[in-house]
Amino acid sequence: MTNMFSVQNRINRTYHLPKENIYKYRFFEDLSSGYSFILGEPNKNRNFFTFEPISCRLSKLINGNHPYDLSYDIEQVIARVTYSLMAFGKAYVYIKTEYTTGSDCDNIEAKVLSSIEIHEIKGFVKKKKKTHVIFCCRGYNKATSDIEIQCNQLIVFDIKDLGYSKNYFTNIIKKLGKCDITLFSTSMITNNLDGYDFSVHSKKKKLQELRALKDIGWLFNTDGLSDSYILYKKIQEDQLRLQFLNYILGKLNSGFENCIVDAGGKLVAHVKEKNYNQLWKDYSDAKLTGTELTNILYHN
Repeated sequence: MTNMFSVQNRINRTYHLPKENIYKYRFFEDLSSGYSFILGEPNKNRNFFTFEPISCRLSKLINGNHPYDLSYDIEQVIARVTYSLMAFGKAYVYIKTEYTTGSDCDNIEAKVLSSIEIHEIKGFVKKKKKTHVIFCCRGYNKATSDIEIQCNQLIVFDIKDLGYSKNYFTNIIKKLGKCDITLFSTSMITNNLDGYDFSVHSKKKKLQELRALKDIGWLFNTDGLSDSYILYKKIQEDQLRLQFLNYILGKLNSGFENCIVDAGGKLVAHVKEKNYNQLWKDYSDAKLTGTELTNILYHN
């Protein structure tokens, strides 16, 4: 009984989020979703995520379980991994394999890898052995169960690999929570306190909000901000997304290589190529107008 409670406590600590505030939901959802919409090429005839070359063994193995929109399913996995990295500091992907019975060249019966699936799983590594790990998995109903996973089928993502501390993004949320003036200002106005100026209070908290977000490309709203600042934050946001995307793709492809013999290909994201640093320099040097930069960042 004690062990069950200790496991549950560890799960709860691992997946603890800052208390609710008006920023939290949008912050995590905005930055962990929309990869294909925001970064994708304008070519509507090609999926954002594909396996290249198309005929590689890896593509055939994973396409067998995705008769419809494989790109969408992969994007959902990557979005969940991004969310977990920002919110909890770590994420795990399980490469689930399926086998059929076949024969080798000597006509000896053998298991043949027939398909794979990838899933983000929540929990922690309970015990690590030479060839496999015991993973304490958290289900949708928050119940826990132990599953045995081969070491080469578990991909571990760590926010520290990207240069951020475990609580970097949750600390931003906590700082932003202190910028919400709605409850406080309502109370002040209702009580008709002398000397209270909502406009001054709002501007002060807006500056506090922008300071909390100075290194992150995200804005809660654009009220009162200059066009140049909004464009700068858009560049920051795109670069942050690319940082996460490239890291996650790299780890997934390394996982496929470790798990699948002769995978013959890799997962690719068809990203619109932009030199963000050069674009901002050209804009700062007046070689690009605000309208031109807006079109490049939002429409091209």
